[in-house]
Amino acid sequence: MVASNQPPELEDVPDAIVDEAVKGFPVVWLLPLVALLVGGWLYYKTLSEKGPAITISFETAEGIEAGKTQIKFRDVSFGLVDDVDIADDLKTVVLTATMEAGTAQYLTDASRFWVVKPRVGASGVTGLGTLLSGAYIAFEPNTTGKKQKSFVGLEKPPIVSQDKEGSRYRLRTETLGSLSVGAPVYFRQFDIGEVTDYQLAADYSYVDVGIFVQSPYDDYVRERTHFWNVGGISMSMDASGVKVEMESLVALLSGGIAFETLPEFAGSPAASEGAVFPLYKNRAESLARPITEVISYALKFTGTVRGLSIGAPVEYRGIRVGTVKNIMLGKDPQHEGVVSPVVVMDIEPQRIMGYRDVDDSDPSRREARALETRPQQRIAFLVEKGLRARLQTGSLVTGQLFVDLDIFPDAEPATVITGGLYPEIPTLPNSLQGIIASVNKILDKIEQSNLEETLTNLNVLMVSTSSLMSSLERDAPALLKEMGTTLQTANGTLAALEATVSADGEIGNQLQDALKEFGAAARSIRVMAEYLERHPEAMLKGKSGNR
Repeated sequence: MVASNQPPELEDVPDAIVDEAVKGFPVVWLLPLVALLVGGWLYYKTLSEKGPAITISFETAEGIEAGKTQIKFRDVSFGLVDDVDIADDLKTVVLTATMEAGTAQYLTDASRFWVVKPRVGASGVTGLGTLLSGAYIAFEPNTTGKKQKSFVGLEKPPIVSQDKEGSRYRLRTETLGSLSVGAPVYFRQFDIGEVTDYQLAADYSYVDVGIFVQSPYDDYVRERTHFWNVGGISMSMDASGVKVEMESLVALLSGGIAFETLPEFAGSPAASEGAVFPLYKNRAESLARPITEVISYALKFTGTVRGLSIGAPVEYRGIRVGTVKNIMLGKDPQHEGVVSPVVVMDIEPQRIMGYRDVDDSDPSRREARALETRPQQRIAFLVEKGLRARLQTGSLVTGQLFVDLDIFPDAEPATVITGGLYPEIPTLPNSLQGIIASVNKILDKIEQSNLEETLTNLNVLMVSTSSLMSSLERDAPALLKEMGTTLQTANGTLAALEATVSADGEIGNQLQDALKEFGAAARSIRVMAEYLERHPEAMLKGKSGNR
């Protein structure tokens, strides 16, 4: 029997039998495998439910916080800002955001982003809700256009959302005036649109203004529709009194635009999207006939033109037919080496009735119709008939002058002067200048009269009469004695009259004093007329102390 080296207590334990033919998967690996599968499924689900990552650039990151600022559409969260960083050029900030799943189809080059925060604009106060909740980024989805993931955010909210129905038009004006983005567009005093943008033309010749008109009011915009500026307060004065017009308080603060289609143009075709219209300064200007042709003439005045300004009207018997274009100095036609005011005016033939659509097929009426269709010939014809220009006071309050054209049959014959830069129409002094000229003529006659010579001639006449009486008395003593006595009495009376009316006599002194007072009064009238010419408003306000 072989001796055992094992402890006595282990000798009774049976030996393990190894079955090398049967092998299986260790159960212990099942738990890690299940965990790996669950993690992979969760990872896939997270990736599949995660939306696209985009970048948005803004000028500033005011009110935006990474991990907090949401991207919303109609107050529904569509994404979250993950990171805020500065662009490489240090000019903008770049936001990295993750959008919700399913939004990729709405991210195109027509989509827009902007920051919503409290703002005060022409349309009122917006974004007050963000005072408590904080700023957020508004998202305007759009399925049209090219897909993209990098965007440039708007610094201001868009005036018109893309889902709003209506039409857009362009207006052209010389100056912007009081218009601002968001200013209202009115139709019969209904607020039916807004100013969307404005910019200078490429050649800086006009201002291009964009407007949006809501549907269905855009159906009233026709090809012959007139647009005008209604910003501020419009004040006019006519025979019925003073009129003050204001479209609305919003238009007073931010400006506004109104439009109207006259009944005779209501049947014109509807304006197409993007149609261009002129923007007039006011409604009166919009209703005036369009001026496409002007003829320039020069006017030379010998007196002052103070109170006349560029743009002043040119009227013919109270009807406007032109506009003052320029005021400068030129040669005085009456005095060599002296300059006088030269006014350049534009005659506008289209303001004259019968200018267009004139048939000259009738030989008997051909000359008259040529005067209507050819303004230069008409002006030349009227100048020969006495057409003259003069300055008249348009307002005693402001002292503004205008050019008045009228026919003066008694005027000296004249023709249109050619050969200069502009043809020249003869002129006449205005009413005040006419008064001054008359006073000057009276003073000249008084100064040229010789009172002492007149009295001397009267004395010679009386001496001759006395000599004649003496001769008659010698030839017919009996018959003429009584007559001589009578003539001597008359002679004495004449002598007394001579002494009285002589330069040293009582009547002569009084007459000279009267003439001197008349001359002084005439000079005062001349001074007053010259002052009223410079300050016509003094007839209403009186003469101020500092003038």
